[in-house]
Amino acid sequence: MSELASYSIQATFLALIAAICVSRSRRTDLYQFVLILLWLVGVVAIFAKYREGQVLFYSNDQQFHAYVIRFYLPLEGLQPGGIIGLRYLLTVPVYFVSLLGFNATLLIKFVQLVSLLLIYNRSKNFIATKQLRLKYWHLPLISGPILIFMSLLSLRDLILAYFALLFMTHRNRKELTVGLMGAFLLRPHLAAAFLFGYIVTFFYFKWNSKYAIFKIVSLATFSYVTGTIAYWLGAVIQKGVALTTPEAVFTQFKISQLAANFAGLQFLGLNDPSSKLVASSTTFLLLSRFIFFDTMFIPLLFLIATFRHPDFLTRYKVLTLQSFLFFYGIVSQTTWNSTRQNIPFLACMGVLAVADIEHFRKIKAKVVPKLLTATR
Repeated sequence: MSELASYSIQATFLALIAAICVSRSRRTDLYQFVLILLWLVGVVAIFAKYREGQVLFYSNDQQFHAYVIRFYLPLEGLQPGGIIGLRYLLTVPVYFVSLLGFNATLLIKFVQLVSLLLIYNRSKNFIATKQLRLKYWHLPLISGPILIFMSLLSLRDLILAYFALLFMTHRNRKELTVGLMGAFLLRPHLAAAFLFGYIVTFFYFKWNSKYAIFKIVSLATFSYVTGTIAYWLGAVIQKGVALTTPEAVFTQFKISQLAANFAGLQFLGLNDPSSKLVASSTTFLLLSRFIFFDTMFIPLLFLIATFRHPDFLTRYKVLTLQSFLFFYGIVSQTTWNSTRQNIPFLACMGVLAVADIEHFRKIKAKVVPKLLTATR
């Protein structure tokens, strides 16, 4: 049997498992099956073109996962130092399942698909708890092109996005803890951003001020600056480097880079302007935004929702914004700022923007007819 045929059969089998699990829920809808079908077609198409070289498609982080599963775990076994560094939360379960004959890279992509379906369900349930109905135009904002694309790669971004959504929209301490610990095991500085945002949100509600926007902006600035400092403190602890002050915190370049993050245009802002951040041309990346339009619209809609209606979904909005800005503060001191880094926050921002827009549209739909009747 050819490699492509074997891979296709495995992918089909995993897609069927996902479809069966999804169909068992009373809240199943057609879009979930669309996501599964797109995943199946996408992963097979990528393998058909790149074969084993698929681990170098888009991000070589996939190659790292493949190396851990194929070489390190069989030869070295489990080591305490690998819990975070080798991402055991992801790689160890995949390794053991791959012993049954499944392609390890495909299994990670399947975990990404499961995460995508969980993100969609979580977002849909969150909207429902606000007495709002899911509409077709919501779909690109809660499980749109960029999340679908990420599900086709053997990365950890959608797993992190689900943990982020669980943390930001938590209903109890269990969800809060699972979201925080899951993020910590796969990307520790992201978990640090969550925890910092949680603390800042606590003080937001303790700060007695009538000017909500002033509080948000003030704390946002504080979160960003603290993030830049946290990067260097982390470097001292992890690598033993000499403690130094953050570099270029409020320069025009750093501020424009922050704006680029909110517009999904990180590739336009480089920490080292003399070198390329990605291999693709700027023109190609700009054109790709017509496909991945959600990377641009979600942050912008979230900002509008936050500053236009600061008193609605306040805890969720403040927690997401402050965590993101602390995280950006860390990222601003490095050279690895990319759209991938924002995926966990995009999942949160998207559902909050949808809930905000629909809530006030619902109010307007009730109030305007009454006003029109009163003026007749």
